[in-house]
Amino acid sequence: MKSTLFLDTTIFFQCIEKERCKTLLNHIIHDGYEFHTSITVLGETLAQIRECDDRRAYLSKFNELLDDYDILIHYPNDPVRILCYILGDEVTDTRMVREPTDRTHLAYSMAYRLDYFITTDKNLIKYSIPKKIEEIGFFKPITLTLEEFRDTILKK
Repeated sequence: MKSTLFLDTTIFFQCIEKERCKTLLNHIIHDGYEFHTSITVLGETLAQIRECDDRRAYLSKFNELLDDYDILIHYPNDPVRILCYILGDEVTDTRMVREPTDRTHLAYSMAYRLDYFITTDKNLIKYSIPKKIEEIGFFKPITLTLEEFRDTILKK
């Protein structure tokens, strides 16, 4: 079974703007990893692309990324709904209180039981999920930047 990586919105922008990020994705996929994201990440990415001066080029490159890396897209299901509710209702780590979108992305990665969550958001990387989530059998994936994934996982 392949190890799985959830790609956050910021990773798509890194790969659109920096060729070295796409090169790193190539190495990761060739090492047997599988890329995932959620419909909420796609929505957030498209909304942010609309604000870019060169939105047509960004949109084209974004579509290429989705196709070139055969990124699996996840949709809402009951575990996502339950995890979003718990993450929004129970505040054990205040870093993410004002970040409902990031909590939702994290809920998708936990609901689909993905191995890694790749982001540039330091608060999300350090965020501690509520104990209630672990009690019902879900766990936060290992959360790293793309560079940290390269340095700590790929180079093992």
